[in-house]
Amino acid sequence: MLVLDPAGEVLLIRFVIPRPGGEFVFWAAPGGEIEPGETPMQAAVRELQEELGLTLEVEGPIRIQENVFEHEGELRANTDYFFKADCEREKPRLIGLTESEIAIMKELRWWSAPQLEVAEERVFPEDLHDWLNAIAAAKRPG
Repeated sequence: MLVLDPAGEVLLIRFVIPRPGGEFVFWAAPGGEIEPGETPMQAAVRELQEELGLTLEVEGPIRIQENVFEHEGELRANTDYFFKADCEREKPRLIGLTESEIAIMKELRWWSAPQLEVAEERVFPEDLHDWLNAIAAAKRPG
């Protein structure tokens, strides 16, 4: 889920995942698993409410991306559905997390496209700065 503030900055969550040999630290957009019987849109709306306390108008999906990642020692195939929602900066807060989410979801931060482009920290999706630039270009008149 791309949650954007009025300036076009995106909200990301800092994750710290314990792994043998050291922590895997990265920033990623809010989201979560699709529960049985849910559509991707319903899951996006639910995750916003559960994790961030937000009830927002959601658009999309604006992008669908397939990937493979390691979780609890095993590789998992995954499909991410990215939606977009506009939000005031002061509204999101990490709430309603499960015990396992509390252990890995450490903080929220707003990022601009230029900040993402030069970030030394790991950010997923890796080309998120390009997405933000495309969204901003689409909003410009002409």
